[in-house]
Amino acid sequence: MATEKERLDAVEPTVASLVQQSAGLAEELRRLRAELTMVKARLLGAGSGQTVDMDAVDGELEPVVAVLRHAWQVEQAVLADSVRDALRQQVDELAGFRERNEQVRAQLNTAKLSRTDREVLEHEVHQLTWRIGARSDAVRQASERLAKDDRIREEPGRQEAIAAGDKARVEIAELARRRVEQVLAHDVGIPMWFRVAMGTPPSPDPSQWLAVAGRLLAYRLEYAVTDLVNPLGPKPDADADSAAWVRRREVFADLSQQLYQFHPEHQGK
Repeated sequence: MATEKERLDAVEPTVASLVQQSAGLAEELRRLRAELTMVKARLLGAGSGQTVDMDAVDGELEPVVAVLRHAWQVEQAVLADSVRDALRQQVDELAGFRERNEQVRAQLNTAKLSRTDREVLEHEVHQLTWRIGARSDAVRQASERLAKDDRIREEPGRQEAIAAGDKARVEIAELARRRVEQVLAHDVGIPMWFRVAMGTPPSPDPSQWLAVAGRLLAYRLEYAVTDLVNPLGPKPDADADSAAWVRRREVFADLSQQLYQFHPEHQGK
């Protein structure tokens, strides 16, 4: 008679095979559900009903969008983290030059050095002194900007508004995705900007297409883009270094790249 271990060893391959098959079936079901959503769309823009306003800020979207747009205003006064990092790097680099300059000068004043070694150290002091002088003004300005940004960040309510915006950004992503699926599932006209951006859904798996469509709508809702043709609206300010503008530029660039795979001629629009 087989032992318990032998019986388990015998059925283990079967169990593993069933688990693998279940995972494959789940993935296929996900793909089919996404494809069914596309079938319900009855071709983009071909619905017999009135063109739907996908940019409408109403219902459960209204309070979420209000939080996002308030956070947008608040973050325009705050430097982006990447900008702060660059400013800190300038400050730290100059501090390193000054520290090294003091060390080398101390060696020149106290150590018994050969003529060659002394000339090497004197040359280094000369180079360090030049670098310190050349960068002092820029570093002073960097320090002032960091100090000012620290004060702004500590203003009452600012951090709370920024945190609320981060939370609302997660919520708007889900609400936008849901709205896209609802619109495509009904016999309504699809806005021109959506058709311009998304083109024809790919087959057989449109799930990525749907995900990008949701992100696009979330962007339009957050930044109040209402252009009837241009999906992303105007390009964000290229020079602004606030947290608000840097994030918007990054999302704009990312979405432009994702839309490119559906419509190469619309990259960056």
